[in-house]
Amino acid sequence: MSRRGWLTPRWMKVWADLWGNPLRTALVVMSIAVGVFAVGMVYSAYLMFSRDLAGSWATAAPASATLYADPFDEELVQSVRSLRGVKEATGRRNVDVRVKTQDGQMRQMLLIALPDYVKQKVNIIKPQSGAWPPGDGDVLLERSSLAGMGIKQGDRVQVETSTGRKRSMKVSGVVYDPAQIPSMFSGRSYGYISMETLAKLDEERRLDEVNLVVQPELIKGQDGETAIQTIQGVGRRAWTKLEQGDTTVYWLQVGKPGEHPLQGPIDALVMLLAVLGGLSLLLGTLLLVNTVSAILAQQIRQVGIMKSIGAQRGQILRLYLSMVAAYGCLALLVSAPLGAVAANAITSFMAQAFNFNSGGLELPPRVLVLEACVALLVPLLAALWPIWQGTGVTVREAISDYGIGAVAAKGRVDRWVDRGLRRLHHLPRPVVLSLRNTFRRKGRLALTLITLVVAGTVFMAVFSVRSSLYATLDQALEYFQYDISINFTQNYRGSRISQEVMRVPGVEAAEAWGFSSGRILKGEGKAAETEASKSTFLLAPPVNTTMIQPRVIEGRWLVEEDENAFVVNTEVVKDNPQIKVGGETVIKVGDRKLHGTVVGIAQSQLTGPICYSPNEWMTNAIQAAGKARSVQVVTLSKEPQAQVALGQALEAHLKKNNLRVQSVEVTWQQKERLRSQFDIITTFLLVMAVLLAIVGALGLMGTMSINVLERTREIGVMRAIGASSLGIGKVFIVEALVMGLLSWLIALLLALPVSAALSYQVGMLFMRAPLQFSFSLSGLAIWLLLSVVLSVLASLLPAWNATRLSVRDVLSYE
Repeated sequence: MSRRGWLTPRWMKVWADLWGNPLRTALVVMSIAVGVFAVGMVYSAYLMFSRDLAGSWATAAPASATLYADPFDEELVQSVRSLRGVKEATGRRNVDVRVKTQDGQMRQMLLIALPDYVKQKVNIIKPQSGAWPPGDGDVLLERSSLAGMGIKQGDRVQVETSTGRKRSMKVSGVVYDPAQIPSMFSGRSYGYISMETLAKLDEERRLDEVNLVVQPELIKGQDGETAIQTIQGVGRRAWTKLEQGDTTVYWLQVGKPGEHPLQGPIDALVMLLAVLGGLSLLLGTLLLVNTVSAILAQQIRQVGIMKSIGAQRGQILRLYLSMVAAYGCLALLVSAPLGAVAANAITSFMAQAFNFNSGGLELPPRVLVLEACVALLVPLLAALWPIWQGTGVTVREAISDYGIGAVAAKGRVDRWVDRGLRRLHHLPRPVVLSLRNTFRRKGRLALTLITLVVAGTVFMAVFSVRSSLYATLDQALEYFQYDISINFTQNYRGSRISQEVMRVPGVEAAEAWGFSSGRILKGEGKAAETEASKSTFLLAPPVNTTMIQPRVIEGRWLVEEDENAFVVNTEVVKDNPQIKVGGETVIKVGDRKLHGTVVGIAQSQLTGPICYSPNEWMTNAIQAAGKARSVQVVTLSKEPQAQVALGQALEAHLKKNNLRVQSVEVTWQQKERLRSQFDIITTFLLVMAVLLAIVGALGLMGTMSINVLERTREIGVMRAIGASSLGIGKVFIVEALVMGLLSWLIALLLALPVSAALSYQVGMLFMRAPLQFSFSLSGLAIWLLLSVVLSVLASLLPAWNATRLSVRDVLSYE
């Protein structure tokens, strides 16, 4: 008995259709599987993100608000803890040092000292391996810092303190700090030390950071923005309490309750993946419609035979729907495990980039249910109309079909094509035939072009988003006309700083700036202080500075005659919409209130909220006349490595002359760090583009394979009148090339508006501001090349199949 003897004739036909043409089956299964894979990958990744990120963040007992200040005594933390609305408050000390990495480079490191590692209550740090807590003179490295430093547990690192002294510290363990911005984003490493170790680093045993948690009852039932405002109110009371303890507070940072600080970028990446899944599903569906239509066109005589022996339209409809369901089941078997593996890979990548714990591979039942629905219901619904049309043919029409389609011009498009081809009479006959065949099946051509056009449009848009990100970064960095910025732990006389910097060979110019931090008040009364804005940086450069190039969008820049004048950037205006050019504003700095007139508004350039004021007036107003806390340096050499070396030389010289350096930042290194952050976005976008390009190539290959099958008898006729295998192959390759180039032209027209819209959306999602739009000509050229290459590759196998057909085989083809 045959192994298929137990099957009914209907199922034997389904079996024959599935396995009788393995290439066609593979194409259909792949077209469905791509959409199922994308949907399953996105949904699984989303569930894994939600599970892992929320779990890691919750275990940290994250602070509701954090205040950064000049060093203060530990007793002040107790006074903050006793404030109304504060559930818990803890302090820590941050020390900026330079550490030598494995490759000999000096890297910025933040050493964090906790009074008690055993009884942590806020922003909990967890031991991963090695010693716990850190011993006197030892350091524990945060795990996100290991890769960048090339250092492992048990090694010794050389640390240079703010006074210029060098200390050797043992890396006695590795820890995980869920509340810390990962090294990849912050650009510096993190180490954890004991309070006793501070003395070895030439630092006082004092704190400079307070992390507080508000009473849950205060924000219970509030929406996100209202809860943030409530927390800000508590944070401002803590700010005032620290100022009453005779310390200067520089910054108040407030987070959305229960939300990771990088939740916004992560959600945006998930949204981009969701778009990828939707587009892949759409294109796979179009490809399936195309393929099913072609199968029915090819089997029109079989439909006629089945009807002639009594088959009803409903029976034939169920037969072909069963075949589509079988395709869907095969696609589900392939795509479900691959989707889970891909989701796990994406989650692992995101966990490493954003520093949260990944829970490992998981295939939740709800994902399987969704994938099953996508694999079965979507193909069945998509195939229903072409199957209904295909099974509506009469017996006479089906039996009289000979498999050779008419080429006479029937519609307006056909007449235009024929008219154009008559003008191209000098072209070789196979090329003319290819051009004519391209427009023979206009419905199939339209579906194929939609697949390729969407893929091409997204591909070019992705490159334009990448170009726009870099253009935005370049525009932002035009603000920085200096090459090196040096920050100090305290104020020094500006003239002394400038003189010492200019003594170092390689320095072209230097400017010492005043610096402070404050809050913009909305009025004069006591109540206005509790309604103050978020923290605002105050910079006091010389009014004729050449170190920055702010882009003033309203009003003017500071001039020599200005005294109590401010120029604010758009970040400040966003937080304080009442600010207008020509209006008065009050900034509270410590226990002083600075009254001034806003003379201009400058575009924010990835710098945060900044108020600029004349150096002499501002430093006098805060009782720091002639003093500065940072210096900006222009170097003679523009070579990156030379600037890094000069930065190290400047740091060593300043420390040697008893100037305590907090940090040294080289502008080009900041640019590279920002580029690496942007690359995370573009990597996800490129994944989207590549997957869509694969779907487009599959669609084109499927179309060409169908064309070969559909024109089997035509190929036989061409063979019979002397056409060579090479000539027949050229017909199909040129036809695919025409489709590829035509799709490129249409995609080019759509790419510009789509690129602009996508760039705007990515900018708003990741930076809360539109990107500086830049259309990528390189993306246009690359997609043109890919269109040609994919067209040729997609047509090679169908063309080769066409050349293998003999005259006897094709004339006997059914």
